[in-house]
This record gives sequence, C-alpha cells and structure tokens, in this order.
Amino acid sequence: MVTINDSSIRSNIYESVYDLINNDKSGYGSSSEPSLYGGHPDWDSCSFPNIIINPIEVDESDYTIDTNRSVSNKTVVVVIEIFTKKNKDLDIIADGVGGSLKTNIPGLFIVNTSEDNGVVFPNEMKIKMKTMTFTFMRR
Repeated sequence: MVTINDSSIRSNIYESVYDLINNDKSGYGSSSEPSLYGGHPDWDSCSFPNIIINPIEVDESDYTIDTNRSVSNKTVVVVIEIFTKKNKDLDIIADGVGGSLKTNIPGLFIVNTSEDNGVVFPNEMKIKMKTMTFTFMRR
C-alpha cells in the first residue's frame, strides 16, 4: 500500500486503488478474471470482463473553525468502470470492487458511493457497463 502524500495525492491514490483491485480481482468470483486497465483500451484488442480506473479527482476546501484555526479537507472522487458480456459478472465484479475500496485505503474516509448502469455497442457487440463512483474525504 502506498503512503498518501498531499503533494502527490492523485498518483498515490491511483496506485493504491490499482493495487487493491489488482490484488483482489481473482477472488471476485466472475466467470473469468477481469482485466484491469488504467485507461480505455481499444475495443478490438481488450478482453472481457474488464475494469477501468479513471483519473482521480481532488477538490480541496478550507473550513474556518474559529478565528485561530482552519481545517483543510480534500474530497477525492474515484470513478471505476466495469465492462462485461454477462449481466451476472457485472454485479459480481461491482460487489468485489466495492468491497476492495470501501475500507482499505488508509487516510481516506468513505463518504458516498453511487452506481450507474448502461449498455454500449462497439463493433456490433452488446457490452454491459457499470460506472461506480466512490467519494472519499481526506483531512
């Protein structure tokens, strides 16, 4: 696990998320082990199911507690996309990814999770997709 530093927060969190999913993906229970990508692969050359980690988003806010103290909070958003050919794999992998990320990143506290489902049709294939958004707080 990577130590998360404010000076390199995006790359530290990205590496932590990648490592967690990469270490756990074989145990998710899908019909085949998902491939893990750091960006959108070419549809013609990728295998299914797959997991894509999008760039990390960070929003920093300062809150004044009283005249002598202020607190800096960072809101960190991690967006994961899952693409499969089987509906069953979509939910199984999503459960696995959720379990991997919700409690295992030191220094980040989960605030919210959300999911969206969809279907894409590249090269006349029918691919199911799920976008998972994890919102964390770092103080």
